[in-house]
Amino acid sequence: MPVSPLKENTRMPDLTFPINVFLVSSIHLHWHDHIEWIYVKEGRARVQIDASFQLLQKGELAFVNTKQLHSAVAVEPSTEMISIVFNEALVRGSGLDITEHHYFVPYLQQQLKWPSWMLEADPFIEEMNASFARLVAEFQSKTPGYELLVKAELLRIFGLYFRYAERSADQALALSRIPKQKPYDFTQLLHTLRERFQEPISVDEAARMVNLSKAHFCKVFKQVTGKTLIEYIHLLRVQEAERLLLDTNYPVTEIAERVGFSNMTYFGRVFKKMRSQAPSEIRKGQQL
Repeated sequence: MPVSPLKENTRMPDLTFPINVFLVSSIHLHWHDHIEWIYVKEGRARVQIDASFQLLQKGELAFVNTKQLHSAVAVEPSTEMISIVFNEALVRGSGLDITEHHYFVPYLQQQLKWPSWMLEADPFIEEMNASFARLVAEFQSKTPGYELLVKAELLRIFGLYFRYAERSADQALALSRIPKQKPYDFTQLLHTLRERFQEPISVDEAARMVNLSKAHFCKVFKQVTGKTLIEYIHLLRVQEAERLLLDTNYPVTEIAERVGFSNMTYFGRVFKKMRSQAPSEIRKGQQL
């Protein structure tokens, strides 16, 4: 069965305790079958979750549910993020108490939607940050009993987040009674780009998908994503090209064609601009 473009198989050092912690400065565009918390430890980062984009400051959080497309790009040189990736089995119960059905199942089955962001102004943020720090310290120390304490902190984080989600829902209901301009919905467009990035998609075609004029579309798309349409398509293509370079033996020329580049020179120039390495260097490094 072919690997779905942009799907990542996240490394889990212990499959009996499915959680991993990464210290990163950026997160490439991808999705996976796990849950993920992204915590900005230093600096600022632009985070994408499906069709939503948010500039996160130090101490702010993003929540990524299973199978959500996501990425994070540092906007300051000193930016550091902590990515905590884990399987839902770690927080779901045995079904013998109310926690699984009352809290987790409606969200994990996408019947209800968790807020994607938790920003610094929120009163829960300081307590959440302390829990993240304790979780990371326990995970890194691996001292006896660390699994219990990691799981305890993870459940504490979710407990605080459920309170935040409930309050946010109440606030959203109150705000919904106030007339306001409808936000631009790029969800279907970004899904189409994700599925058809190998194909030529013009600005005119993309603008029609969201019922905007060409000029207004270009302005809004750049505001929402931080990229032009062609830059965003190139990002998707380079991401898939890198996966093929590392995971297959296809010639570089064939990989360029597979991801949508008809000109090898142009492919090499775009790839090097985004990855600071030529495609051949990526493959050579994998073979060392």
